[in-house]
Amino acid sequence: MASPHSRRQTTGAFGNNKPRDIKRDFSRPEPAPVDTTPREPNLADKFSQYAEELMANATHDPKKTQLGAIKRAMEGALKIAQACWNAAVEGPEAVKNTKVRLFAALGHTITQENLDIIIDEMVERKNSMFPNEKVLITNVLPNFKHAGPMRFRIQAVNINPDGVSKADLSDLIK
Repeated sequence: MASPHSRRQTTGAFGNNKPRDIKRDFSRPEPAPVDTTPREPNLADKFSQYAEELMANATHDPKKTQLGAIKRAMEGALKIAQACWNAAVEGPEAVKNTKVRLFAALGHTITQENLDIIIDEMVERKNSMFPNEKVLITNVLPNFKHAGPMRFRIQAVNINPDGVSKADLSDLIK
C-alpha cells in the first residue's frame, strides 16, 4: 500500500514524475462559412423604402422641434403610408374611399387638393416600386428609442397567396 513516504518508489498515478505526451488536439476548428449572399428585402424593408418620402417630410417640419411632436408626426406619416399602400393593393375604388376617409380625419390640417396629390403620389409610388406585392398591411408598430434609428414591425395579410387553389385545399383537408 502506498504511503506519502513511499510515493517516490511506486509506479502509477502518483509515483511517476516523468512528463507524458498530451494526447488531445488543442487546435481550433475552422470557422463555419458565412453566407454572403444578399437577402431579399422583407415587407418591413419594402414599406420603409415606400414610406421614406412621407416620413422625411414629416420630420423636417420647422414647427416640430420637440421629440414628442416629431414622434407623433412620424406615427401619422406611417398611418397615411399604410392607408395609401392598402388602397393601392385594393384598387381604384379603395383609393377614392381612402381620400374621403383621410380627409375626414385630417381635414383641419390639410386641404383636399393637397391630400389628393399626396395620396395619388403614394399610390403611384407603390405601384411603381412594388407592383407584384399584394399584401394588406394591418398594423404598423413603431418602436422609438432615444439612441439609434427608429424601428418598426409590420403585421400584414396576404390576400392573394401564390400556389393555393381550391383543388390544393381539398387535398390538404383530408
